[in-house]
Amino acid sequence: MLSKRLFKTASFQLTVFFSLIFAFCFMSLLVVTYLTTTTALRGQMQSEIRAQLAVMAHEAQSDGIATIIQDIQERTTPSDRQAEYYYLSDNKGKKLAGNLDGITMQEGWQESGLSDSVIAKPDGDADDDHQIWGQGVYLSDGSFLLVGQDAFRVLSAQESIINSFAWSSGIALMLAVLAGLAVSRGFLHRIDDINNTSLAIIDGRLKERIPVRGTSDEIDRLSANLNRLFDSNQSLLESLKQVSANIAHDLRTPLSRLRQGLEEARSKTGDSKAYAAAIDAAVIESDQLLATFTALLRIAQIESGSRKAGFKTISLTSIFERVAGAYRAVAEDQGKELATTLEPEIEFHGDGELLLQMIANLTENAIRHTPLGTRIVLTLENSDRGIAATVADSGPGIPADLRDKVFEHFYRLDTGRAAAGNGLGLSLVSAIANLHGIRVSLNDNRPGLLVTLVFPGH
Repeated sequence: MLSKRLFKTASFQLTVFFSLIFAFCFMSLLVVTYLTTTTALRGQMQSEIRAQLAVMAHEAQSDGIATIIQDIQERTTPSDRQAEYYYLSDNKGKKLAGNLDGITMQEGWQESGLSDSVIAKPDGDADDDHQIWGQGVYLSDGSFLLVGQDAFRVLSAQESIINSFAWSSGIALMLAVLAGLAVSRGFLHRIDDINNTSLAIIDGRLKERIPVRGTSDEIDRLSANLNRLFDSNQSLLESLKQVSANIAHDLRTPLSRLRQGLEEARSKTGDSKAYAAAIDAAVIESDQLLATFTALLRIAQIESGSRKAGFKTISLTSIFERVAGAYRAVAEDQGKELATTLEPEIEFHGDGELLLQMIANLTENAIRHTPLGTRIVLTLENSDRGIAATVADSGPGIPADLRDKVFEHFYRLDTGRAAAGNGLGLSLVSAIANLHGIRVSLNDNRPGLLVTLVFPGH
């Protein structure tokens, strides 16, 4: 099954594609090499033949035809393989000298196969790479002279080039195909790891992860990104389970009180005042429940990112001033002090309503969960890190190991359960901060809690 899939993988198809390009380049190199080598060897042979023909023609004109006959006879002594060939005839076409027969007497360059009618091959020689290439010329007395050479060196070089390229290209293509199969096999194994892990997670084994080899290639980066996605999904599912448990735990009490109040109202139909009081209590419980679900829906809306479409440039300084103005009297009524240190004309691109609610929630938490005499300070300034804001108090603070948990839905410290609220205030702060790219950190104010907000630059 795996072998059939190998040929369908993108890596193998890519290997075939590049192999074809390689073969085309190889053939182009073959043609260029073949033509260049052949042209050079042919030109060398032609130069040698023409030079020799010019010398013999000059000798015939100066010393007579007898000199040429003697010269040809000396050059054509019997041997196993002649390398030079000559043909001399008189003005009537009668052969006078040479080791060629059956030559067509025509001027210029000519090539002919080395056949038995022209020259006999050595016994047992089946090589077809022998041809006579020569040039003929009519001398001044009407006689015809042809000088030729065996073209074996040119034809042999041509054949060697073709054979060497054929073998090397064949081996190269075979290695390319084998490499493609090997790469495809490894690619398939890694894709199977991704598929198997995905199926395991679909089946409910959420802790399964794709093996990462540490090669930092494309598959490794994809595997790492998918693992981060699986981590995020597992975290979201676990958070959803926790939220569901928290909702069941935190809403069970008000729902029970609501039911109990309604039962009391039903039993007190005769007493109009008691009946009205029971109804009022039920309405209050219903309002609290509606407020809880409204907060959950608002958090979900913010986390969806749909509010980003309405972002615009707003004055952060004005937002902090509005929050301080609204809560300063509340803090004083509870015996606490609310102070501000705000740098003027600081602007930010975001949703003004959500940012106002974020600062208000942090300020309200500082007022609600701190004792009498606490000093709360809101600051806003431009720093080296960009726009930075803090909400600091001198209250009891939050233990370091619980500072991340307070952003979870419905999470409330034991010391804060007696106070009013639904445990969603800081969850809403976290959602708004994430929407705007704001980094929120909780630190020790010594004493108290220091909430730091670092706004991204624009």
